[in-house]
Amino acid sequence: MGGSFNPPTVAHFKLMKVAIDAIDADIGFFVPVSDAYLKRKMRQSHPPIVLSPELRIKMLRAMCTDCRMRVCEKEVGTIEARTMPTLISIQKDFPNAELYFVMGADKLNLLILLTGKRNFLDAFRVILFSRESESLESTLNKNEILSAHLEHIVTLPQPEGTDAVSSSLIRERMLKGESCKDLMCPGAWELFKGFTADDFPDVINRFKGEHAFLDNRFRCKFIWEGITYNSAEAAFLSSKFKEVSEREILASCSISKAAMKAKEQIPYPGWEEARLDIMESIIKAKFEQNPTLMKKLADTGNRILIYGNSKKETFWGIDLYSWEGENNLGKIIMRIRDKNKER
Repeated sequence: MGGSFNPPTVAHFKLMKVAIDAIDADIGFFVPVSDAYLKRKMRQSHPPIVLSPELRIKMLRAMCTDCRMRVCEKEVGTIEARTMPTLISIQKDFPNAELYFVMGADKLNLLILLTGKRNFLDAFRVILFSRESESLESTLNKNEILSAHLEHIVTLPQPEGTDAVSSSLIRERMLKGESCKDLMCPGAWELFKGFTADDFPDVINRFKGEHAFLDNRFRCKFIWEGITYNSAEAAFLSSKFKEVSEREILASCSISKAAMKAKEQIPYPGWEEARLDIMESIIKAKFEQNPTLMKKLADTGNRILIYGNSKKETFWGIDLYSWEGENNLGKIIMRIRDKNKER
């Protein structure tokens, strides 16, 4: 059974137990998705509640009170969900085993896609849970791809009470300060019960739209080291040059032209080591000389600011696919915000 398990619920346990009993399985594996995949999935949630992979694994293990249940960590260190590669890898560990993938009937389109493109049901079997078993049987028989593999499909009725239980409901209750004890297995609940909304501050992970003012390319006038710039990006690009005349040229041209000129320039010795301090000095000037922007920055409260991007920029920001990066620009802006609050 693959899933986010963010956090694991009593429904996950019941579904696994019913599946194991139905086919008299030797082992039932819970396979939690990777941290990067989960963060991408939760990116639009406010706040984006993402439990660490270590905690999700620990909670799943605490939930495995049935000796036939185990946790498989094969996807944790990857970047994405990997249904087919994960099953192939498990098959290598158990070469003589029949492997079943546990899923809900609402994911039937995924099963059709995997079978049509990758011959999923030729290699593996599947357990489908459904609240409407009769209509599911009809759907399977009518589908050209699935009807040819009915011997590899086991359909089971959804265990009573599990359809109303979900990880999202647990997260919603936690944010309201309500108990989730009835939605979780005892061992998992003991690990989760101490969390509150304060443990999950909201996040701004794209400097666009209403938050475009956080981006270095946002147009605003300010003076840095005696020269007037129209953006923090232009100021930072000019910092690679020692001569004032060269800096003034970059200050007067468009950002795209400034970027082209700066790309050709080999920074002076020591610039690389000083670039974090240079950036902080520029961002400080940008906000302190524009009170309206400083007010908008203050209005972000305690939200975590992440310069999220799809350009694989991992020094100044975080790559939103792999979720790797140092986020130095975001950290600088948050420092300036916090210092302004202290005044």
